[in-house]
Amino acid sequence: MKQSIFFVLLFLPFFIHAQQKGVTPIGGSIAASGTAHALVIGISDYQDAGIPSLKYAHIDAGEFANFLQSKAGGALMEDQIQMVTNEQATAANIYAKLDWLLEVAGENDRVIIYFSGHGDVETATSRNRGFLLAHDTPPTNYRIGALRVNDLNDILADLVEVNKAKVLLITDACRSGKLAGGGEGATATATALSEQFKNQIKIMSCQPDEFSLEGEQWGGGRGVFSYHLIDGLTGMADVDGNAEIQLFELDKYLKDKVPQETDFQQFPILAGPPKSSLSKVDAGELAALVEKRNAEMPMLASVNSKGRGDEILAAADSTVQQLYDEFVAALDEQYFLPIDINENRKKGKSASELYDILSVENSLQALHSNMKRNFVVALQDESQKSINAYLKADPTEMNERWKNFGAKYKSNPAYLGKAASLLGKSHYLYKRLISKKYYYEGLLLRLEGQKTNNISLFDLALEKEKLALQYDGEAAYIYNEMGMVYKELFKANKEKNNNQTLADSLYKMQILLFEKASGFSPKWVTPYTNRAGLYLINDEYEKSADLCNIALSLDSTQIGLKWYMGNIHQERKEYKLAEDYYKQVIAVDPAFNPDVYNNLGLVYFETGRYSLAEKMYLKSVEMDSMFFLAYKNLGLLYYISKNYKKSTSANLKCIAIDAEDSMPYFNIACVASLQGKGKDAVSWLEKAMEKGFKKYSWIKEDDDLLNARSTDAYREFEKKYFMDN
Repeated sequence: MKQSIFFVLLFLPFFIHAQQKGVTPIGGSIAASGTAHALVIGISDYQDAGIPSLKYAHIDAGEFANFLQSKAGGALMEDQIQMVTNEQATAANIYAKLDWLLEVAGENDRVIIYFSGHGDVETATSRNRGFLLAHDTPPTNYRIGALRVNDLNDILADLVEVNKAKVLLITDACRSGKLAGGGEGATATATALSEQFKNQIKIMSCQPDEFSLEGEQWGGGRGVFSYHLIDGLTGMADVDGNAEIQLFELDKYLKDKVPQETDFQQFPILAGPPKSSLSKVDAGELAALVEKRNAEMPMLASVNSKGRGDEILAAADSTVQQLYDEFVAALDEQYFLPIDINENRKKGKSASELYDILSVENSLQALHSNMKRNFVVALQDESQKSINAYLKADPTEMNERWKNFGAKYKSNPAYLGKAASLLGKSHYLYKRLISKKYYYEGLLLRLEGQKTNNISLFDLALEKEKLALQYDGEAAYIYNEMGMVYKELFKANKEKNNNQTLADSLYKMQILLFEKASGFSPKWVTPYTNRAGLYLINDEYEKSADLCNIALSLDSTQIGLKWYMGNIHQERKEYKLAEDYYKQVIAVDPAFNPDVYNNLGLVYFETGRYSLAEKMYLKSVEMDSMFFLAYKNLGLLYYISKNYKKSTSANLKCIAIDAEDSMPYFNIACVASLQGKGKDAVSWLEKAMEKGFKKYSWIKEDDDLLNARSTDAYREFEKKYFMDN
């Protein structure tokens, strides 16, 4: 959070003249015709530790510079913009850049000045001179190393009256309670800046005694006001749809967005002619912005509390201070709820218990909102990170589901439920938090069902995901998870009932849900991957390949897709392409799964490279000692290579893994017969029949069984099993 005051003074069309040196209004809009010159300053890092750092001031400045290069911002060229941030933004350099503006600005030119950083007054005296602090401003003597508000006003006046230019000034100036102005400095700074520019159109990010917030939830790290200011000017504020942003539209947009997203801690102030034109909307830029914002997941993030929080705590008694310190420590240690007690934290109160005490402490009333916000952020942090990583198909996140069965998600439902209860039902994030709570409950049930082979859990998981959709019907990840649940129900039906009508219904439901997920998040790879996998197991190779190619065009690093492509080319007997894809998978993740080595072994086997095939099969069983198919393939390979001892050993391993599969018994019978052990071969054939072997023609005609068929034991076997066949 940017603590204390965050001003934006915007000189707009139709200025009222100041009492001393007036500023001529900008005609038209920011994007009006004519030569433009811009100075953009953003300072987060200050040279002296006595001036607290900000987090995102330099980023806000960079985003404003990007806006100026957009069509809505006037399409300025790089040589029209001078941008200085952090260590470049010394007092000398800032003044030099202002001199540059005085040199280059001509009649009817547009001059745009943007400042984001600390603003302060040196002391809370009756004169209250205002300063915008440079990177190298000394914290105890602003006058010798800061930009004076008086100087800035004089420069603006010269630009207007001497150069005959049109001026736009934005100051995004925040001050901390630790600066020289002291405890009343925030209000004093607001007054100083306001007086310098009174009687002119003003836009301020918040009231003088409010916090101006910054955090990760706004564009990954921005000031809330700057974030929505640029969005609004780009076209989000275009209420009447006339492709022009006027002051009254921006006023409504900011007052809708900023208070709601700051728990009503921050209220912008806009004053001036309501129909003043600010920017022209470009349809393409607006469409791109809307798509980008729709793809972002609304969230809370922690806010900075520099200076002001310290002052409030200093006024509280020592017991309260100790409890507050314990609360902060509990958040850092993720000791959120009493259920979180572990070996590292067996004593003391949880953050929830401490919050309940501190939230009714009158001496901390000014911090209550921030405490609640930071607690809510901490409660949903891990679940939000997991969802974000899942939406990026992050391999580590995918492995958490595939291999760890979601162990790290266990507490997420309780955390999200607590976060929702803290915010209350009227909060704009309440429904989304409840939706995520049900989503994680369903996900955990599905993963537990997979882990324990408990089919009943899948139905419970499905009910949870349906509840999640009731609270957020446009969450792509919920539709995708429902598809995953139906996938498990599909597999269970195949293994237990093999009801074809039900199988068809479950298959279609999976396709529908994964399509829904792609519809709500068209650039998310995972739903395409899931559909591609379905088409693959249903032998619809063209459809599978098409989806894999779409997904790979979105993210070429996804090895799961390359695994599918290897399967598709292998089924088409395009062995070289299959081999290339399998090798790509192994190169990225050698531990991807044992199947990739088994399949690559099959490719080598089909192309006559038996030694390489053996190496791949052995790698498969090294990774999974119960991998039935790999042992089965080894048995065949050793049989073809006439290594009968190893072939028998591999088939015996298959029987140890799955004694009900009849094929390994038949294979051992063939090997025994080839070794001249006809009676033993018949014994293995009898075991194969007992396990349901039905390939009678193989027994009667396979040349490998000639020795077996010449024995008396076989004739008895034949009477027993083939008299009626």
